Amino acid sequence: MNRINWKALMPHAIAVVIFLLVALIYCKPALEGKVLQQHDVTQWKGMAQNSFQAKEKTGHFPLWTNGMFGGMPAYQITGISENPVSVGYLGDIILLGLPKPVGVFFLACLCFYFLTQVLSINAYIGIFSALAYTYATYNPIILAAGHDTKMNAIAYLPAVIGSLLLIYNKKYIAGTALTALFTALLLGANHLQITYYGFLIILFMSVAFGIRCIKGNEWAHLGKSAGLAIMAALLGILVNAVTLFTTYEYAKKTIRGGSVLADSTTNVTKTGLSKDYALSYSVYKTEPLVMMFPKLYGGSSSQLEVAQDKSQAIAALQQMPQELAQQIQGFMQFYWGGIDGVGTSGPPYAGAIVCFLALIGFVIVDKKYTYWMGAAIVFTLMLSWGKYLEGFNIAMLKYLPVYDKFRAPSMILVVPTFLLCMLAALSLNTIINAENKTLLWEKYKKGLMVVAAVFGITVLVYLTADFSSSGDKMLMEQISKIPDATQRAQIEAPVKSFIEGLREDRKSLVLGDLLRTLLFCAVAGAAVFAAIKQKINPIIITAVIGIFAMIDVFGINSKYLNADNYQDAAEYENIFTPTAADQEILKDTSYYRVLNLTQGISNAFNAGALTAYFHKSVGGYHPAKLSIYQDLIENQLYKFPNCMPSLNMLNTKYLIMPDQQTGQATVQQNPNALGAAWLVKSVEFKDGPAAIMQSLTNFNPAETALLDQKDKTRIGAIQYDSTASIQLLSNENDAAKYQYKSSFNQFAVFSEVFYDAGWKAYIDGKESAILQTNYVLRGMEIPAGNHTIEFKFEPASYAIGSKAAVGSSIIIWLLLLGAIVTGFKKTKTT
Repeated sequence: MNRINWKALMPHAIAVVIFLLVALIYCKPALEGKVLQQHDVTQWKGMAQNSFQAKEKTGHFPLWTNGMFGGMPAYQITGISENPVSVGYLGDIILLGLPKPVGVFFLACLCFYFLTQVLSINAYIGIFSALAYTYATYNPIILAAGHDTKMNAIAYLPAVIGSLLLIYNKKYIAGTALTALFTALLLGANHLQITYYGFLIILFMSVAFGIRCIKGNEWAHLGKSAGLAIMAALLGILVNAVTLFTTYEYAKKTIRGGSVLADSTTNVTKTGLSKDYALSYSVYKTEPLVMMFPKLYGGSSSQLEVAQDKSQAIAALQQMPQELAQQIQGFMQFYWGGIDGVGTSGPPYAGAIVCFLALIGFVIVDKKYTYWMGAAIVFTLMLSWGKYLEGFNIAMLKYLPVYDKFRAPSMILVVPTFLLCMLAALSLNTIINAENKTLLWEKYKKGLMVVAAVFGITVLVYLTADFSSSGDKMLMEQISKIPDATQRAQIEAPVKSFIEGLREDRKSLVLGDLLRTLLFCAVAGAAVFAAIKQKINPIIITAVIGIFAMIDVFGINSKYLNADNYQDAAEYENIFTPTAADQEILKDTSYYRVLNLTQGISNAFNAGALTAYFHKSVGGYHPAKLSIYQDLIENQLYKFPNCMPSLNMLNTKYLIMPDQQTGQATVQQNPNALGAAWLVKSVEFKDGPAAIMQSLTNFNPAETALLDQKDKTRIGAIQYDSTASIQLLSNENDAAKYQYKSSFNQFAVFSEVFYDAGWKAYIDGKESAILQTNYVLRGMEIPAGNHTIEFKFEPASYAIGSKAAVGSSIIIWLLLLGAIVTGFKKTKTT
């Protein structure tokens, strides 16, 4: 009987305990029953409420939600996979039922630690590097904002890379099983942009692996590895087939897929996002240095980055008239980087010590890693520059597959962060384990020159920058437009003093950062020197570097995710308490929609998901709205109140408006809301979508339906019948039923959003055509007589995806079982 090698397992057990303890300590308020204040999660709860209500009735999530934007697919809101054999349950087991955000920090540590063990890195170095990756500042920042799916994907990413490396290291069975599993879990996190970035890393890594195999004449290994990797990836993808197939189908109908009305003024083209929209959130070419110098570009747009008593900008505010100070204090933003307009919540700081070790690593680590990692870092840095390297990035939008479906180039800095952490771990492992210390010392000195070069570039930024932001320029432009010269002069002087104070504050942040980073690098450099000269025990060296690296990173993290980001659970739930206006509307149990204008028309359609928590909303919040609805918003609804025909046809029965005197929400009923369905007197055919959109401005939707000229042959003659009727019997998200009666053929318009990828209509059980009407709605020709009309949402992509998901899940379970059995046999033999 074999004995368990407790000595070998001990470092891994210590790793798990440390990961858990650090997460619990950092997220201590979560253990006290408090919850994170996450704007995006609050919005998501509003988005998802209609689906949860439907699930209470039917026992499963619907594929369609009536909650927002007049109705839309629910694929990217609640998720729809109900696979009874899904490997996703393993992800839940790994999280150990830990509260949010403790669980995802713990998960990210485990996944990166797994990668380090595949790379044969010392366990204690693995602990340090896993903590460094997990708590890199970008991660706490996105969790504070509520980007949970993004963080889940970032957590699983190292495990996918590690599993693939197992295949490349000829551990075929375990590698295939785990690659399939973690690919499934990564995709299941449902953040396709991070997943896409992960596949870019895999591309660089795999090309390097292929070149090595070709040079080493290992064709059999290359073929076997490629085949198994592709098979594992396909299995992982197919586990998520329901989500992926439906999302692929849906994406073509959203703003990510373009708009038929696209022109130079819109955020989309006819096939995808416009250049300007896709390249928004770009960073300056030297801005990625914030991964090593966090305040180089001011840190956050919203945080007070300089102590109040030391801020020259605050001093300038205090010296000017109070009324003027109140007007311009919103321009007090320390961030002055390339993400203009919206700014940033904080820097994607990887850590001074991590960057120091990684830069050294480019010289001392095995070239089989550094070449492809260096190439991947350079490539993704170029992508992060976005509009500041416009020619290259426009080419990428055009030629790099799927890339034009994503925006926010700055997000891709998660790739250099990951690779720097990985390279730092390899670097420290090389230092600790190198046999030829003399050769290592020579390489180390060259590595120090690389570090010095990075410091030199940063000093150059400090010496040459003007520390101005786009907000500063905007403020001065506003003042320059004041017509009265005397008044302009009175305001101009104190405002210039304020802006100059901001520049000096930003400059002081950079100087402080240079000194801070230099100090941490000096500590790491001294520790490495001691390791090379073998003056101190390697375990102590690792501990010193790890402890100081955590002091470094958590010193920055604590500014962006701390106890202030939590609130009592009861207080949080108060957000979802209906207002007096909501309660008044909810007394009406008929079928209608609501438009909430208490925060303005733009907020209603870009951050108005909370309204959907209580009502079927015309507005909402979603990063991938249906393009036809976005067209309606931009061309009609933004013109409120000059858009009543559109609101009437969307069955907008209630408007929530701010009282002009008190600001309190009040309810206004719209008597012209047209209900769930109605019969029109005439049908007008227009020459294309643009003509239809233009006609929506001044037409009577109660009497006229607008159709595209191409649909003219799809309907026959209609004769309006004043005694005819159509009424809604039920609407259960994925199915709606109407009762119709008429002596003549009629054309009916339904106040439901048109979506031809799944909706089917039946008249007395016989399928009938749904026509795109009034640009965004559904319309049908209905014959004379008494009929029951039914709409059913039955996307083929869902049915096919469900079968594929179940089949692939079973195969992965079998692969995992096979890997366990094989591993057990090898252990027994050993």
